[in-house]
Amino acid sequence: MTAGVLAVRLLQARDPALSVDIGPQVLTATVFVGIVAAVVATWLRTRSVPDPWRRGVTAAVSVFGAALVAMVATAADTIAGWPGLAAYSAVLLAATVLTHRQAARAAQR
Repeated sequence: MTAGVLAVRLLQARDPALSVDIGPQVLTATVFVGIVAAVVATWLRTRSVPDPWRRGVTAAVSVFGAALVAMVATAADTIAGWPGLAAYSAVLLAATVLTHRQAARAAQR
């Protein structure tokens, strides 16, 4: 979702008229992709949980987490503009890699 906001901001810098035309579609698509990615990633990460109900609830909670991450992206955009969004995206990417490694190590135990 943060990448979608960053893409719209970069598009606005290049061609403001074009961003008015396709900006909302880009944001809508990235929100949908972010929700799907949160659910799929959580469902796959919780494979070891035998109860599908618990896996589904965990996946639903991850959607709210993704929404909170998107809200922080809005604050980063308001405070620092597209450089702030780029830095926030880098922090999110690093956090994703670190948590993935930690989860993989925990799954091996």
